[in-house]
Amino acid sequence: MTAPALIVTGATGGLGPAVVSRLAGRGDRLLLTGRDKARLAELGKEYDVETLATDVSDPAGAREAAEAALAAFGRIDGLVHLVGGFRAGPYFLMDPAAYEGMLRDNFLSAVTATQALLPHLTDGGRLVYFSTPLADEPMPALSAYAASKAALVAWVRSIAHELKRGGVHANVVSMTMADTPQKRQERPDLNTDHMVAPELVARVVAFLTSAESDGLYGSVVPVLGRFEFTSELSGRPPR
Repeated sequence: MTAPALIVTGATGGLGPAVVSRLAGRGDRLLLTGRDKARLAELGKEYDVETLATDVSDPAGAREAAEAALAAFGRIDGLVHLVGGFRAGPYFLMDPAAYEGMLRDNFLSAVTATQALLPHLTDGGRLVYFSTPLADEPMPALSAYAASKAALVAWVRSIAHELKRGGVHANVVSMTMADTPQKRQERPDLNTDHMVAPELVARVVAFLTSAESDGLYGSVVPVLGRFEFTSELSGRPPR
C-alpha cells in the first residue's frame, strides 16, 4: 500500500517538529510549507521530506504548494494546516486591521490552502485544522483571536458535510498553548501545567490522518492537557 502524501502547512511553527516527526516516522510522504526558508531546510534534512517556502494564505502560494506535492508524489491525500497567528488586547485598542490579520491567519489561510488541494483528493482525504477552547468560551482581550478560530470551526463543520460524500474527512484539533521552549522563554510567568505537549497533539494528528478516524467528520477533538477554566465561584480545587 502506498504511503499517504500529505501537505503540512506552517511547518516551521511550534507544533511543526512534533507533527512532522510523528507522520514521517510512520512513513508518510510529506511536503512542508512555511515562510522561513532556513528552518524549512533544516526540517527537510532532518526528516527527509519535501519542502517549499511559500505563503498558503495567498491563493497563488496555495496553488504552488498543491502543484509541488503533485510533482513530488503524484497525488495528494490530505492536509495538516498548522498556519495560525495570535494577538491579544482590549478590543477598543485594536483597529480593524488587527481583526483582518487574525481572520487571514487563522481562517482564510485554511480556506485558500484547502481550495487549492481539494480538486486533487481523488480517493478521499484527511484534512486537519487547529482551534482553541476560546472559540467556544472567549475570554477578555482575546476577541480577535477567538472570533477567527470560531469562524474556522464553523467553516470546517460546514464543509465536512459537503465533503464526506466524497470520502473526505475534515476535522479540528482544539488545543491550548503548546509547551515549547520558545513559549517558556517568552512567557516564564505562565503555569506550564496548563500547556499541552506538542507530542500529544501529534498523536491526535496521526489518528485523524489515518483510517482509525473513519467515523469522524466535522469533529472537534480536544487535546488540552491539564488546561481548565477557573472561577472564584468554584472554590478551591480538590487536592
